Amino acid sequence: MVKRIILSRKGFDSSSGGYASPIFSNKKLFSIPIPFDGPSPDKYEDIQLNGITAIEAFDEVGLDKTILNNSCHFDPDLNQGLFGQAGASQTELENNGVGKDDIFLFFGWFKEYAKNGDNLHHIFGWLQIDKIIKGTNKIQSYLKKKKQIHPHAFYKFNNNALYVGKRNLNLNGERTDLPGYGYFGESHESLILTEKNKSRSNWQLPAEYFSFAEKPFLNRLNWLDKKLAKVKCLGRGQEFILNSEKYPKINLWAYSLVEQNADKISKKI
Repeated sequence: MVKRIILSRKGFDSSSGGYASPIFSNKKLFSIPIPFDGPSPDKYEDIQLNGITAIEAFDEVGLDKTILNNSCHFDPDLNQGLFGQAGASQTELENNGVGKDDIFLFFGWFKEYAKNGDNLHHIFGWLQIDKIIKGTNKIQSYLKKKKQIHPHAFYKFNNNALYVGKRNLNLNGERTDLPGYGYFGESHESLILTEKNKSRSNWQLPAEYFSFAEKPFLNRLNWLDKKLAKVKCLGRGQEFILNSEKYPKINLWAYSLVEQNADKISKKI
């Protein structure tokens, strides 16, 4: 049973990278991973999402391509259905009851550069939790067995955890034909958190799923206007946790995002 929906901030931001990830003129999305100085299995030049290479993404943004050979923290890796978390952020997930069947909705800072578009908080992927592997040694053993590679097996993060995605999305205990993890292939208004003509930290959630919810936020977020489902996203936190056990319509929102954009999902399972 889905009890938590987690809006998880990932990719380039103002402090890590300094630029928005690109929305291409064909509406395809590319979330640029943050730089990482420690041991990592990935370099920017290795990354490909939605049929787009990091080289193309760097060109679109106007980034210095000499850093393509630098290491990055490619996480979540929704090609494999893997997401790692650690430290205080992992503690926050644990303390707020995040577990099996809950759904991450990954968002970041995006912009359509070709049109000098608005700066947006935009959802770019999702993962429904099948299992959680805790501790670097157990993560390494699990990935070795599965013949998979992930940055959380290369560095001994404090309070290290790996979230493994379900093969198929489950709703109310029922298996669907939709994939349990993946990247949204194209931008769509339903995936944009930012209120129209506002700065990116000003969100407007869909009222049909949220306006009834008195206190859906378990951490950080608070209503600016509950009736219109407006929220201010402040601070540097990564994980924004919603109580969908108490307000199950929020689960329907998450499901609808995958269902509505199914024909634009870049990787089908």
